[in-house]
Amino acid sequence: MAEIFEPCMLATTIGSLPHVDVPLGTRLMFSSTPELPSWVQFPKRRSSENMMRQFTEGMPAVRQDGTRDLIDNRREDFTGSLTDFYERYLAATESGDEKALEGFAISPEYAAGFQEYLNRLPDHLSLGKTVMLKGQVTGPITLGMNILDPGKRCAYYDEQLRDVVIKTVEMKALWQLEKLTRFGLPCMIFLDEPSLLGFGKQEFITVSREDVTGDINFVVKAIHDRGALAGVHCEENTDWSLLMETDLDVLDFDAYDHLTALTLYPRELGLFFERGGILGWGIVPTLDREAAARESVKSLIDRFEAGVNRFIDLGFDRGLILKRTLLTPSCGAGGVLTEPLAERVLDLLHDISGELRLRYGFV
Repeated sequence: MAEIFEPCMLATTIGSLPHVDVPLGTRLMFSSTPELPSWVQFPKRRSSENMMRQFTEGMPAVRQDGTRDLIDNRREDFTGSLTDFYERYLAATESGDEKALEGFAISPEYAAGFQEYLNRLPDHLSLGKTVMLKGQVTGPITLGMNILDPGKRCAYYDEQLRDVVIKTVEMKALWQLEKLTRFGLPCMIFLDEPSLLGFGKQEFITVSREDVTGDINFVVKAIHDRGALAGVHCEENTDWSLLMETDLDVLDFDAYDHLTALTLYPRELGLFFERGGILGWGIVPTLDREAAARESVKSLIDRFEAGVNRFIDLGFDRGLILKRTLLTPSCGAGGVLTEPLAERVLDLLHDISGELRLRYGFV
């Protein structure tokens, strides 16, 4: 059996910052989360770094339609484009063709932070603090629900286009891992799935639990096959029991505003822990400017420990909860926060992790 990774309240980021200065944002990320750094997304730098567009390179017949992207399966060259996509996919996955894998690259135009991350990693790793590297990709459900077909219908509802989306997400994860594993450290890839908040509602009326778990597990298996961990970040009151049925290793949730969402499923959570599961506690607020400005290290630690006690009241062991805790912001910081507030969030995250690890003997 593989050794279980226990982060013991190390910190990492979800991904985005409101900055447009790529070297500055990357440096801030490394200084705040030195043990488990993630590359930075800069959605305010250019529209191609928006999470719904950032991972579309290499898709067949993809084009922009206003603020949305669509796969134009009515184009005359769609069949040829689709054939090329699957030829590249099969060459990369079955033959290990590096050139084919590069066909799914995330270029600097779409992710300037990834290249900056790679460039800075050698110097950062020389400090000897880093235990794991993190990447991220928009998850298959969210990407499929936000990319459209020419009739403005979600691509996820078209069987052929859905398969393209899922395999694109898989390849974006594998391309990142091919770059990151060269540094000789364990790796983790997060799937960002904010659209799962709508599961069970009208827009998901024809989507089954099996659809969601199957598509996520398809990507997770590819990540696991490369020896990496797979996590998911979701928002608010997502149906976490759904994600506990998958093979995901990390469930990252909004522990600042929506802790109760996790406590509703003690049996499923127990099974998740039994197989080595980790909880990502999004304890530092990023969706409310006033909260980001108001909270302190003490107030957030008090909030975290109150949350831990909620799980203890459900019968979970305190030591297990603390060992299986990863600390994160409640969501990406590149949305509503100003640059100074985002930097404050990073400082809070760094200091909370340091204080808690010292308090509980993990330093």
